[in-house]
Amino acid sequence: MPWIGYFYKMATADKFVYLDNVPYSKGSYTNRVQIKTQAGPRWLTVPVLTSGKLGQGIAELVADDHSAWRKKVLATLEGAYRKCPYFTRYFGDVEWILHSAPSNLADLNIQLIEYFAGRLGIVTPRVRGTALAAQGKATELLIAACKELGADTYLSGSGGANYQDEPAFADAGLRLIYARYKHPVYPQHFGQFAPGLSIADLLFNCGPDSAAIFKSGQESSPPLPVVPQVTAA
Repeated sequence: MPWIGYFYKMATADKFVYLDNVPYSKGSYTNRVQIKTQAGPRWLTVPVLTSGKLGQGIAELVADDHSAWRKKVLATLEGAYRKCPYFTRYFGDVEWILHSAPSNLADLNIQLIEYFAGRLGIVTPRVRGTALAAQGKATELLIAACKELGADTYLSGSGGANYQDEPAFADAGLRLIYARYKHPVYPQHFGQFAPGLSIADLLFNCGPDSAAIFKSGQESSPPLPVVPQVTAA
């Protein structure tokens, strides 16, 4: 259940790639996100099996079903948001997804992301990285995916500047653009507004107004070129 900026990239691109064909990085957002509680922001985490699986791909990542993580995640969400105006409107759907989804984390994540993208009215076509023929590592893989999808521009998250080989995009005839999303401020429980939380925070607090709030932040960003764009996450 990623933060709003993730969905900004999805809404802005002409094609969005779920990059499930890269290695899992411990401590990343792949299996955790922040929510807001009475004590402030806290991590909500799905435990995953990593012992003896160094370098495993995200598509192979499996939740640790030896723990009662589904029950714990739902209880934590309910404790944090049950008094929010639109909690009951969406919690049942999230509960059903968490209970019915398989232990494969990529499948679980994509089901949740698809649900929230629908609530935000995002219609961008999506494809899984594992469904592409693109091969390679890091920037090489991104370039290969762009080529396969016929893109001439790659839309990256701002954090990509820390590790991407920027000249390689130019050498491949691709433009590289970094997403600049101005986070909207919206009504939240528990004191001062905290940005960067799970999309569930927005939906539980603002309900049907969430799409307009999401777009208000999007529209505050500097305009991006009107060209075919691909992004991956």
